[in-house]
Amino acid sequence: METTTDDKDARWRVIATDLRAAILDGRYPPGGALPSEPELVRKYDVSRPTVRKAIDTLVSEGLAYVMRGRGSFVRPMPERRAILITDRDRPDLAAPGNHPDIQAFGWDLAQRDRETPLFTGEKTTANRDIAIMLSVRAGHPIIHRRSMWHRGHTAVIHGASARLEINSYTNADMLPDWDDPKRHAQYRKRPGFFYQSLVREHGPVRWLTLTGARIAYEDERAALGMDYAEAVLIIRRTMAHPNGHPIEVTEVKAPANRYEIGYHRELADDPEADFTPQELSDNGIDLVI
Repeated sequence: METTTDDKDARWRVIATDLRAAILDGRYPPGGALPSEPELVRKYDVSRPTVRKAIDTLVSEGLAYVMRGRGSFVRPMPERRAILITDRDRPDLAAPGNHPDIQAFGWDLAQRDRETPLFTGEKTTANRDIAIMLSVRAGHPIIHRRSMWHRGHTAVIHGASARLEINSYTNADMLPDWDDPKRHAQYRKRPGFFYQSLVREHGPVRWLTLTGARIAYEDERAALGMDYAEAVLIIRRTMAHPNGHPIEVTEVKAPANRYEIGYHRELADDPEADFTPQELSDNGIDLVI
């Protein structure tokens, strides 16, 4: 009997389903080898391209990885850390002085011998997406601050530590003294000065936080140490006028398979108190936004 296209599709789906169930049930442990291509060809009476399509499906789902010449393996799952969404004082995560390496080691030691900077800050123009965030026209002057956090104490995948990318976007009209060298030095060195200036000039303010996820773009995969087809978790917090008009937007990007979101009022023993550094560590919280 002639094999139809639907039959061929069903075969790789059956293989992928069987292997997925075995991985999730623990029959193939993290780091363990999956059956070889010849084994799967014999077991399911299919061609090698059909087997490869099934394996590629598991790779795209983040359950397996392939080592050329050695075979397919169950992907070790990293320790999941937490990002805490708070309704208390919101830290300026893009401020250089709030970078964990700066706080731990000081300015000089933290930045020594680095190929890429821990943080950058520049006046530029809004592209389409940023213009929508800030409710300005594309091409409008904005202040873009970027900070990369490498969380070395977290579990690793293939030797890569968990990373967080933090971007802050502000309508440049909100801080006309950004280009003044003396004021710029204060914005850079004093962790709370950027937000204090915005609130003083444009407050009172309200906060709006949205979360989402999508497949990571190529540049995001490189920056965050992610594999192909992994999802990136995106948390976007907006400082806004009481009428909702944006003043500043902080956007956090994190690998979705290494981070989950928690809420301060639900996790804290005392919802009216901030977590201490020890409590953050004990609860596996890497970031408070």
